Amino acid sequence: MHWLILIPCYFFGAMSLLALFMLCSRLLRLRLPIDWLVGIAIAVAAVAVVAPLALGVVDLHAVSGRAVLVVGLASFVLTGIDVAVARLLPLPLDRDIERL
Repeated sequence: MHWLILIPCYFFGAMSLLALFMLCSRLLRLRLPIDWLVGIAIAVAAVAVVAPLALGVVDLHAVSGRAVLVVGLASFVLTGIDVAVARLLPLPLDRDIERL
């Protein structure tokens, strides 16, 4: 049952990466569609969770609730920064998000 800890790691990892990618695209003024950013964030999060376990770099018992908490907090912090920066640096992806 300990492997269930990977689900929130993956979820919060993808959310954190999406917020990071959105923030980077704002700061670098890149005009990337939100669909691309979401797809890349999901793929990178999946690889980041599965690859270390598959390669034997990390043992499953080393993954704890603290890691989930840190990644979850990072998700909220990065999203908050992105929202604050969005007022100063709007991008076309904001219109994509509003349409959802």
